[in-house]
Amino acid sequence: MNKALAIRMQAIVYLMYVVQGFALIILAQTMSALTTIWHTDLAGATAVVSAIGLGKLIAYPFLGELADRWQRKTLLLLAILAYGLFFICVPISTHIWQGLILTSFAGIANAMLDAVAYPLLLMLHHGRSSGNVLIKAMISLGEGILPIIIINLNHYQLWFGWVFWVAAVILAVALVVLLGTNMPNSTVAVTERVTRAPRWQWDIVQVTFLTYGFTAMWLMIHFTQWVTRYFQLVRGFSASNAHLLMTCYSVGSLLGVGIVFVLTGRKLIPEKWLLVLLNSMALVSLLLLLIVQTNAVVLVGLATGLFGMSAAGGALQLGVAQLIAHNPGFNGRATGWYFFAGSFAVLLMPIITGQFATQHLAQVMQSLLVVSVINVILVGTHAMRVVDRNRTEIGEK
Repeated sequence: MNKALAIRMQAIVYLMYVVQGFALIILAQTMSALTTIWHTDLAGATAVVSAIGLGKLIAYPFLGELADRWQRKTLLLLAILAYGLFFICVPISTHIWQGLILTSFAGIANAMLDAVAYPLLLMLHHGRSSGNVLIKAMISLGEGILPIIIINLNHYQLWFGWVFWVAAVILAVALVVLLGTNMPNSTVAVTERVTRAPRWQWDIVQVTFLTYGFTAMWLMIHFTQWVTRYFQLVRGFSASNAHLLMTCYSVGSLLGVGIVFVLTGRKLIPEKWLLVLLNSMALVSLLLLLIVQTNAVVLVGLATGLFGMSAAGGALQLGVAQLIAHNPGFNGRATGWYFFAGSFAVLLMPIITGQFATQHLAQVMQSLLVVSVINVILVGTHAMRVVDRNRTEIGEK
């Protein structure tokens, strides 16, 4: 494969993940305007966010199979069209049921993109995961740019829908590049010879990391959903400063991606312990944000960046790596189950938290501490279990 073709394919994928970064937080960041055009309340509007998870739940079980059978170009084209429906039509929709349908298309598009992007980037980088790590960086880039656009729209009193249509323009660029690119049709897989066919067996490791896939996704989505509103309404931040916290979060996650990339690439720390470290840092940063009652914007911004670095800088990807390592004969199945569990979190979190946020927004944010403690317990017990198993194996030898 020539270098120019590889660059074009990566450009398409990464542009679409910037748009995915928009999709993850755009509804939360434009909640006030959406409640007005949909003629609903906060709980109703946040329920629409859950439709992203519904779309993923519908799509993930079979899209992994389709990705091996259909042309990659076809699936990417469908993903662009599904995202386009969401970004173009949401700001001009007038009823909440329209928002639910359109948002489910965003979830389906995300699943389509994941099904193509991960194996494609793995192929382009000759089996190395460096390309996949950059996916998180592109998502964080989108999450960081979007609040800045919204701040400027608010400053100049412009229509909120322009932020949706900026994403649509990025999709249009990706579409033009895609239509002029001849992509390879089938996945180039590296197979290993095994003496016997592996069998899928449920055990404590699988249960641990499927649970972690749910709680780790819940932690990130919950935080990005409510952090702006919490600091504006409960802590008295200005609208601009509250929105800028999401940029701090995104910058932190970008730094986290770089740090995790270096640490894992050079094997400076075992991944199981890196996972424990990241989740412990996330818990500490949440304590600083929610327990220490300071309204100093700089300190809050630094704590938000630390949370982004630890909770969204690769912790979710390290979790799926641990699950795949435990199931070397079922990479696709393990990945599918893991993100399927995460999709449940995307579906349930807005519904559950939206019921309480109107009257109990402070408590809704503080509940993140419980989720963070669960994450530390899950990855910590797994790390200790691996240590104990290794000691037992050494003793037996």
